Amino acid sequence: MCNKVVHLEPEEFMKILQKEQLSVYARVYVLDSGIAGLIYMCSDSHNLYYLDRFVPAPNKQEDFEKISFYDVHKDLYRKINLDNYLRDNNPIN
Repeated sequence: MCNKVVHLEPEEFMKILQKEQLSVYARVYVLDSGIAGLIYMCSDSHNLYYLDRFVPAPNKQEDFEKISFYDVHKDLYRKINLDNYLRDNNPIN
């Protein structure tokens, strides 16, 4: 169970990976604009860490670049926290 969701800049994400020897995985999230992309993350027993960079499909890159960085950040923070909450409180048997 991950109690806290932490967004990290690339340098911080790499430091956590090196220090804690965590495995990286990716999840797909869809922004409110309808653009889907990957978010890289890792977790330990207390925290879910995610790389604060959204990787859209190459054919959506131009559309993605038109979106405000702050809107992307806000969408991801909200959606990743909700996803984490639902996964912790409604595990699939």
